Amino acid sequence: MTFAKNQNFEQVYLHSSQFPDRVYQDYLEGFKQQKIPHKFHYDSVKQSQKWLKIHQVFSPSRNNEDCVVSYEQCFEKTATILNHKSVVELIGLGSGGGTKDTLLLSSLVTTNKELIYYPIDVSLSLAVISAQKARNNYPQVLVKPVVCDLLYADNLIKQLSSENNSQKIITFFGMIPNFTPEEILPILNNFLNQDDILLLSANLAPGDNYLAGIEKILPQYDNDLTKDWLMTILTDVGILESNGKINFTIENDQKISDLKRINAHFLLNKDVTLQLDEEIIKWQKNDQIQLFFSYRYTTEKVKIILQEYNINVVEYWEAPNQEEAVYICQKL
Repeated sequence: MTFAKNQNFEQVYLHSSQFPDRVYQDYLEGFKQQKIPHKFHYDSVKQSQKWLKIHQVFSPSRNNEDCVVSYEQCFEKTATILNHKSVVELIGLGSGGGTKDTLLLSSLVTTNKELIYYPIDVSLSLAVISAQKARNNYPQVLVKPVVCDLLYADNLIKQLSSENNSQKIITFFGMIPNFTPEEILPILNNFLNQDDILLLSANLAPGDNYLAGIEKILPQYDNDLTKDWLMTILTDVGILESNGKINFTIENDQKISDLKRINAHFLLNKDVTLQLDEEIIKWQKNDQIQLFFSYRYTTEKVKIILQEYNINVVEYWEAPNQEEAVYICQKL
């Protein structure tokens, strides 16, 4: 049977970082250490749809026309700085719903280069959504969705790049807030060659006062939609909402004292015992289960931290409300 052009099938590449045995060990470890890895909030179709709804309601790039214009300007500029190579490989790290990558493709298709798009996400559902969105809008683009955990994928970039005569554009939209700088930036540096282009966006703290800016945008996280999404992984293992409460706090990064993040913890009001297959996990009253965190940057902080990992911000566009910015970067 031939699947390649059969609309009833979607060919997806599964990286070893998301093989079932590895995923299950990460899952168990998260519950044992009381630190739930972010990827498990996107694992099921139900979770992916809840996240997409949050993104639709609260993301500046979906609700602020000026923010959308920033991305359009960035993508138009990107199309003008491509090198002479005839093939462009667009590698969407954390592609999510694929809206931004598809908007970027609208600028790239005008260059008349051969385009290959790799929508990469830890969620099978989101990788497929991104692939189908791009393919439906630009059927001339070769689309190869990949399911992968970036934290365990240093070899991914070498395995993906199949064209000798190609230039890579790597996108990292909305992802940098959900990793500590020391865990993700070495990986981005490793992915980049001198001629490659990195496009990334960051959630910002608006205004001149960094802490006040974070407090201003806190309701984008501390709301019923986000709490319902974050609770899903707990309720799926039998923990009730009445067993505790989700609290949002602003905390300092452990290594960069002037960098802050929003943390979401589930504070238990009673002892809880979980049985995950053969594993018995006991949580105690007043334990705080880390569910989620999101760093908030300023453009100056983005520049300084990226330079520490030999990545240079070439140009950037910051939305007038200062809540989001998109950056063109290259390796130093």
